[in-house]
Amino acid sequence: MITTNIQRAARSLPLHSRLARGLVVVALVGATGTSCRSERSAVTGIDPSAQKTTTRSNESLSEASPITWNNVTSSYDNVQDYVCLYEKEERAISGGEKQTIRLSFRKPLDVRLEWLNDRGKVDQMAVYRQGFNDGKVLARQSGLLGALAGRLRLDPNESLALSDSRHPITEVGLGKIIERAQKDTENSHIGSHLAGEETLDGRPAYKFEFTATGNEPVGGLEAARKALIWIDRELKLPVKLELYDTANTLLERHRFKQVRINQKLSDKTFAL
Repeated sequence: MITTNIQRAARSLPLHSRLARGLVVVALVGATGTSCRSERSAVTGIDPSAQKTTTRSNESLSEASPITWNNVTSSYDNVQDYVCLYEKEERAISGGEKQTIRLSFRKPLDVRLEWLNDRGKVDQMAVYRQGFNDGKVLARQSGLLGALAGRLRLDPNESLALSDSRHPITEVGLGKIIERAQKDTENSHIGSHLAGEETLDGRPAYKFEFTATGNEPVGGLEAARKALIWIDRELKLPVKLELYDTANTLLERHRFKQVRINQKLSDKTFAL
């Protein structure tokens, strides 16, 4: 009865408050769950631009082909770890609300996520280490909620762990974007080309476009038929991904800012 009343009251709360209260409810009944606090940024329109960008003519770029996905793969092969500010928007999960996350990644698959609120403070943390913790995600809420719920252990693929994303923590990061793009370039039902060069936050980037010629999913997302991927010209790594449906409506946007590679991250980073 207590849990039911809390859940009923929670439905009237904003998204980030509902998710946060979900952690306490789950802890009280002996289950586990995750939540995040999001920044509001509606995902609307057709092929929108999330940041201020400058675009130059892409005719010479298309002809010259200054970068290939083999170059990108080779660059990622030289990455042992990285940290960045990760912004994501998923229409299916939160109606396009933007989540801002501090991401730490170490190969082969150690991940730390810290969700930031609109004041830049950490609201929630989650850690995953391949081969550790019985394959579970460790999660903790900040503040009073965290004190009540304690440290939680989640299966990466259970519904509660996916309450703020359709992608599990095991699929987070640059490597998955590169892997899926490589598969798409090898798929005869998906066309791909270098669409131009843009500047994102003052850094030049190459823009690739992937388009399904039929009903083939693009970018590893079942509903997506077009993907746009921006590759940082210096790092030769993906820094932005957008996925669109058949109506050319934005489904997801993933942005990786302030990327710093090979930081010699220790086990302490991935402890919780």
